[in-house]
Amino acid sequence: MLNIAGAVLEAELPRQVKAGEQLRLVVRHVDEQRVVLELPQGQPNAPVPPPALALPGGGQLRVVPDEEAPAGPSDAVHRLALDYEAPALGTLELRFELDAGALRVSVAAPPGQALELTGERAGELRSVLARTGERAVSVTVRPRREPLDVYA
Repeated sequence: MLNIAGAVLEAELPRQVKAGEQLRLVVRHVDEQRVVLELPQGQPNAPVPPPALALPGGGQLRVVPDEEAPAGPSDAVHRLALDYEAPALGTLELRFELDAGALRVSVAAPPGQALELTGERAGELRSVLARTGERAVSVTVRPRREPLDVYA
């Protein structure tokens, strides 16, 4: 069984996988009934592009690698970066930083109405997160930087 964000999923694992082992998995297929994950062959430390997972209501969720985060199991700060493509708001960049005393969440929303709505709901997000954990929670909302393509 896998527990992902509180959802418990039935899983089949290869025999060589042992309890407590940390794995890097590649998403090979996603549909409404199942997600197929695979142990990478050949280059276990090669970066794997993050898959986009379809969510109910038409949104997509993508885990974003955090190149700035130090690696290693002894880190005192844990980081998670997600991009959520919300049908009504556009892409929201969610960054979570968790340590022994606090959870800090940063939400970057597209400028305009999406940013206004996100800012109005930040207090509600903070309250929900504070109820589910035993740490202080802060939520900041900022405008998302739009990509800029430059050609010469």
